[in-house]
Amino acid sequence: MGCKSEPAAPAEAITPKVTVADVISQEIVDTDEYTGQTEASEIVEVRSRIFGFLKSIDFKDGDFVKEGQTLFTIEPEEYQAIHEQSLAKIAVNNANLELSRSKLAMKERLRPNGAISQEEYEEAIAAVHEAEATIAAAQADANRTAIDVKYTVIEAPISGRIDRALVSKGNLLTGGQSSGTLLTTIVNEQPMYVYFDVDERSLLRYMRQRTPEQAATPGSMRDMGLACYLQLADEKDFPHAGVLDFASAQVNASTGTARLRGVFENADHALASGLFVRIQIPVSKPYEALLIPERALSTDQNIKFVYVVDEDGIANRRVVELGTQRGDLRVITAGLSAGERVIVKGLQRVKPGQHVEAEPELTSAAKPTS
Repeated sequence: MGCKSEPAAPAEAITPKVTVADVISQEIVDTDEYTGQTEASEIVEVRSRIFGFLKSIDFKDGDFVKEGQTLFTIEPEEYQAIHEQSLAKIAVNNANLELSRSKLAMKERLRPNGAISQEEYEEAIAAVHEAEATIAAAQADANRTAIDVKYTVIEAPISGRIDRALVSKGNLLTGGQSSGTLLTTIVNEQPMYVYFDVDERSLLRYMRQRTPEQAATPGSMRDMGLACYLQLADEKDFPHAGVLDFASAQVNASTGTARLRGVFENADHALASGLFVRIQIPVSKPYEALLIPERALSTDQNIKFVYVVDEDGIANRRVVELGTQRGDLRVITAGLSAGERVIVKGLQRVKPGQHVEAEPELTSAAKPTS
């Protein structure tokens, strides 16, 4: 008689372990975000206005310089000699003028007696006028040579951060209004501008934030005082506060966008010209919103849902409606209540109605950006 095997006992269902996070209620403000680029409020190319050999460089590359500070010196000896020569011409012409006036005075005394002719008298007057004109021309030439002497010392036209020196001491510099040797560049980073493009609907929404008084009087966006915030590439929030102060006069017909500008004080020099940044503009008043971690969301075709763990440890699927993203969090406009728990880790092991072993998230949820 053969042995009968006992039927195998059914395997116990494994309770999956999951990590849950609370649905939090927090006051937020709806915002628009754009990509922009920083630009210094002032940019000046420093060029030589005269020809000459560079004698000295009087700054260090990358320094902050003040308006009027000496940057370069061109050898001044030749220009100083030319200027002194022009001053000497003025002295000679002054002596000639004194002589001409003396002759005219003498002829004025002789004229009533008929000792000189009318022609001689008029020639004496003309000689005085000619001497005066010669002095005026010599003075103008002296003014010009004085300017050349002044241009041998090149000063900072604005305050700001200076670039490196693009020439070395001893090089011959060329002069001219537009063709002079480029010596360096100075940028004023206080304040810092940020330019970015917005679509026409957003532009209209910003413009409609004008008060009745502002709408009644023509003015620029600067008068509205709309706030904006800036985020650098290595930042998670928007810590730099500024204001919108400019919008282009017309919308670009080919792209349907308008260019806006934000102004940031940049007192800590954290912003440099040419950076790509994110700009955030508040578009609503503060209101209470429900937020959950973005990683709690799942997708079934076009339907967004989460798993909610109730007090008995049962995971239930809940369809939700999404709002804006706030850093690592997502605003939920419908489908959840404050204080409920959603699964953020272990979603792939959960089925609707299944009992789970829920552990609270150890790290605090990221705060939404404002």
